[in-house]
Amino acid sequence: MLEEFLGRDVTAPIYAKGWVDLMIDVDRDTNGKQVNERLQKGRKGGLPWMVILDADGEELVTSNAELEGHEGANIGGPRADWEQAWFVEMLRRSKGAKVTEAELEVVAADLAEYSQPKPK
Repeated sequence: MLEEFLGRDVTAPIYAKGWVDLMIDVDRDTNGKQVNERLQKGRKGGLPWMVILDADGEELVTSNAELEGHEGANIGGPRADWEQAWFVEMLRRSKGAKVTEAELEVVAADLAEYSQPKPK
């Protein structure tokens, strides 16, 4: 879900300005499980679990929410309103100078649209 969302026409160019996406497959990548465990540092979280690092490899923020009522919960593929809010906050905390607040609002709106239930 998240990978597909980040590739959408509206979001992809904004995301590319501020982040490099690297997916570690805990089952198929050599040492993937060990890398995930090292980055997760014992925190809860299923898959996907995310961490945003700075250029020096220092942790900036993780997908373990810091929102009242959801402290420590992993947002996974952010569908619920609170999960979407934390995902946008993750981007806000790590965006640097190349991404504007207005662009983050565009991403937030695109995520809200993308997360709407799809007709079967």
